[in-house]
Amino acid sequence: MGLEQDVRLFIDKFSMISPGDKVLVGVSGGPDSVALLHLLWRMKEELHISLAVAHLNHMFRGEEARADARLVEELAKSLGLPVHVEEFDVPAYRERTGLSAQDAARRVRYRFFEEVARRIGASRVALGHHADDQAETILFNFLRGTGPAGLKGIPPVRGKYIRPLLDIRRREIECYCREHSLPVREDASNKKNIYTRNRIRLELIPRLEAEYNPRLVDALVHLGHICREENDYLEEQAAILYGRALKTQREHYLLFTVPELLSSPLALVRRVLRQAWRHLTGAEGDLSYLQVESLLALLYNPAGGKVVELPRGVQASRQGQVLRLRIGGDAPGVPYYCYPLVVPGITYIPEINSSIQARLISLSEAPDPRALSAREALLDYDAISGPLAVRRRRDGDRFHPLGMAAVMKLKKFLIEQEIPREERDCLPLVVAGDEIIWVGGVRPGEPWKVTPETKTCLYLQIMEGEVQGALNN
Repeated sequence: MGLEQDVRLFIDKFSMISPGDKVLVGVSGGPDSVALLHLLWRMKEELHISLAVAHLNHMFRGEEARADARLVEELAKSLGLPVHVEEFDVPAYRERTGLSAQDAARRVRYRFFEEVARRIGASRVALGHHADDQAETILFNFLRGTGPAGLKGIPPVRGKYIRPLLDIRRREIECYCREHSLPVREDASNKKNIYTRNRIRLELIPRLEAEYNPRLVDALVHLGHICREENDYLEEQAAILYGRALKTQREHYLLFTVPELLSSPLALVRRVLRQAWRHLTGAEGDLSYLQVESLLALLYNPAGGKVVELPRGVQASRQGQVLRLRIGGDAPGVPYYCYPLVVPGITYIPEINSSIQARLISLSEAPDPRALSAREALLDYDAISGPLAVRRRRDGDRFHPLGMAAVMKLKKFLIEQEIPREERDCLPLVVAGDEIIWVGGVRPGEPWKVTPETKTCLYLQIMEGEVQGALNN
């Protein structure tokens, strides 16, 4: 089976390209990207795609880099393809940001690809990473310390980015370039052993192949495929657990129910904690093993009180049966509000981005109150006196909780229910005059419970966001 057929099968396996796609090919001038461009050019009629070429001069290597750019321009012209060549002073960018040379170049390069793709309407960006790059990446991640997410290596498809050569060895690519007399350039920096990745490629992998496994690269590529598939499955399962365990989500913090996490497989809990941190920070990176272990220690410590400091300004703590992750300082408080409750109807509360639906139903239509969630309530409508409204809590509020013998301070009740302090102002209180008849999301009031003598029931439900039909406040 020839190289072109192998690449075509790999493209089809991962649904990299669809008919009608405009594909922007990133070409450095090296053998891998030149071979990729030539292969896609030969297959473009069969794939029903159009091509364009992009090259960025990082301004690290002076005249050598300018020669790379000229080669790419001439190659694209010989193939009849549009080419976009730009230069960016990455050394100066590196000085400003403090990034390593490789990290700075990567960030600038991907920003360049994004800008060109948007400008020309490209739906895909094809890059020339190959099997040896994949093996190098997996080994690099392994040496730094990683789990399945790092051992999966470079993804064949990530958003608009595709890597059709990811299963092809470097020697096959170089042979293809010779067979088709393709002009290529070699980046001298790839031969310098001052970079860890270069030492892995030039020293470690050859030694491991010579002394331990001559098919090491193939073995690492296969490991990458297995870890990618299994990691994707575990991430899907963790997302389901995340949704079950998430108690409250606000801009500055997340609250998770500890029992739900403790009753779940540890492999999924670790991922939920990492997902929560990424959600708050928007970071593409990840927490280290020890950082995740410190979060797990919070889960298993019922005493609480300890605060774990995480990267990007995230703090984690446990309060009773709630795990809290907060970013930044204290979140801005919920301003005081008080709105008439529409009965029947839907009342939107913009301060907490929630709506309360109210319905009047007969006792025979009413669900069993014991089967309702905390976000639902069933009350005896005829026992309610005074105008109905929904408001935020106030200092001095008192409440007679269902199942209790007497009225108590609302603050004391919420503390006993282990409601975190920052969540208390987010609880909508349904009141009749001055009396709290339902602490939304927690418990209804005892004097308004449904009994066999109840004729008309008031059914209440909290819904996220502004629901269609809600009265705007």
